[in-house]
Amino acid sequence: MIEKFLELGVVKFGIFRLSSGLESPFYIDLRNVLGEPELLRWVIEQYREILLRLKFDIIVGVATGGIPYASILGYTLGKPISYVRPEAKEHGTGRLIEGAEVSGREVVVIDDVLTTGKSIIGAINAIRSAGGIVAGAVVFLDREQCGSRNIKTATGVEVYSVYKMRGLLDRLKDYIDEEQYRSVINYLAQWRC
Repeated sequence: MIEKFLELGVVKFGIFRLSSGLESPFYIDLRNVLGEPELLRWVIEQYREILLRLKFDIIVGVATGGIPYASILGYTLGKPISYVRPEAKEHGTGRLIEGAEVSGREVVVIDDVLTTGKSIIGAINAIRSAGGIVAGAVVFLDREQCGSRNIKTATGVEVYSVYKMRGLLDRLKDYIDEEQYRSVINYLAQWRC
């Protein structure tokens, strides 16, 4: 199933500017999974296996990449769903967290890809400010660029990932050329977390 990530452009090689501002020789676009039901089911199952080991009351997606996965997982697991906006609305209720109430509840945070951890840290802080108790964060892919460490250091929250980039790269090794493989390995070598 993982080879479909290349086929569908979920994993791309080249030079990309990330939302964190960093430049990278690879890009992970899990939004492409949403258009492929079979692959989407597989990705959801991978998340689900991790979530079944955690104790939580509510699933909270991080905008925007985590929202579809949080929604499907909440539906699949019969759990309430919320999401954290990047910033509070300036109209209506002005809420930062939309959906199910998090106050007094154990929450698991869902995102698609983890780079520096900034988005998840923001979501954790918002959830805590609203009275929620964060039981953990789950991402599909940890790019291994210190995001997990940054989150743990800043918030004390453990991050669980379906894949770490080196593991994903090893799974894709038979489908990519040596230059692509080496460029990612060399890039990741600079991140010592």
